Amino acid sequence: MEKQTFDETGLQNLLNELYALPNQELSEQAFALRNQPKLWIYGHFELDSDQTSFLQHMPNSAADFLGQQGGFAIENRLPVTINKIHSPKRSSGEEPKQDKIFKPTSNLSVETDSNGISTAGGTLILEITYHDQP
Repeated sequence: MEKQTFDETGLQNLLNELYALPNQELSEQAFALRNQPKLWIYGHFELDSDQTSFLQHMPNSAADFLGQQGGFAIENRLPVTINKIHSPKRSSGEEPKQDKIFKPTSNLSVETDSNGISTAGGTLILEITYHDQP
């Protein structure tokens, strides 16, 4: 699989490749994401220096949460999107120094019936918000 940029276009390209895999291979990818989320991200996305630094400093609890949610979404071929929210430019036109907030949110769900058949649903949204620093 070719590495993709970590943006909405790159994510959708990666998901198209992943979701075309046979179930067993897709399950292996989801397992890898659940168990080593940072390594999986490094292996699938072409990160710039700021993104690499952010991922390196991401607490393990946040990476593990992302891995669990992402693994579930991918294994079940559910929608995953990136939503970047930028602060407006200052009136002077200069780019403000910004702090990045990464917040994966979802409405992922699973239901099962008395025959043991389960159905997964929902969407995972990777929200990235940039806030101006004083």
